[in-house]
Amino acid sequence: MITMADAAAEPASAGAAAPKATVHVDLDGASHIFRLHGWPWREADDPVYESGVRHALDLLERAGVRATFFVIAEDLAHPMKMEWLREIVRRGHELGSHSLTHAPLRALAQEPKRREIHASRDRIGDAFGQAPSGFRAPNFSIDRVSLDLIAEAGYTYDSSMVAGATVPGLEPGASDGPRLLAGGLLELPLPAHRPLPFAFHPSYSLVLGLRYFHAGLARFRQSRAPLVLLYHLIDFADPLPAARTRGWAQRLYTLSFLSGERKRDRSRRMLEAVQSAYDLMDTSTLVHRTMLHARGANG
Repeated sequence: MITMADAAAEPASAGAAAPKATVHVDLDGASHIFRLHGWPWREADDPVYESGVRHALDLLERAGVRATFFVIAEDLAHPMKMEWLREIVRRGHELGSHSLTHAPLRALAQEPKRREIHASRDRIGDAFGQAPSGFRAPNFSIDRVSLDLIAEAGYTYDSSMVAGATVPGLEPGASDGPRLLAGGLLELPLPAHRPLPFAFHPSYSLVLGLRYFHAGLARFRQSRAPLVLLYHLIDFADPLPAARTRGWAQRLYTLSFLSGERKRDRSRRMLEAVQSAYDLMDTSTLVHRTMLHARGANG
């Protein structure tokens, strides 16, 4: 049975240092977005992936930010995507695993779950000479069995849970902060958003507006828990041409109803808001400091 101890959030006090934050980018291209929703994608290219990675790297470089990009490991076989992954690493960013095929883990039996989790880490490690230390489940589809397998595979941290949300097989956490799980796995959750109806990370806030993002950020900052600012490629990518989408749902789920310039401007402003309110650092540094804090709190 998995056991847990909550890592204490940074205490609030007069003159206290800013809470910590890190930036993540999930590498869901058009092919995986369409597959997730049961739509066919028969194209050989993936303009969401190509333009999304290119613009994300440029925005992060101008901001002086080192992010963690979560890789769907089957994309390593795609020449264009592999070239962009090499460029991500060349520019000094970290890689994490976003599973092997982007299948929702809760829907899988144990052995297919194990393959999605173990094989993705192995393939990324073989391709880049270093296995990723972090994992995020596709569509945040996580449960206790998957967390056990993530620890078994040798990951240092998972970032699939939303603070305060129910996860099958786990008791709720006592705070919005990270949680140290059995097997030494650290859970670095996405920020809680209640009483807001939806998450306030950029993909939602590009639809709901910057005021929504600022409201969620201001509320969550009161907890002083570490913030994971999660982007997706659609937040930076040029919109898909009308000929490649059918109906409002495909345009909504690829954010193709917004211009690339508008999305990138809003994404930049969200990042600047986090930079002004948080101590922004790469994920490896945040995880290392949080693990030390969590272990110290547990004796």
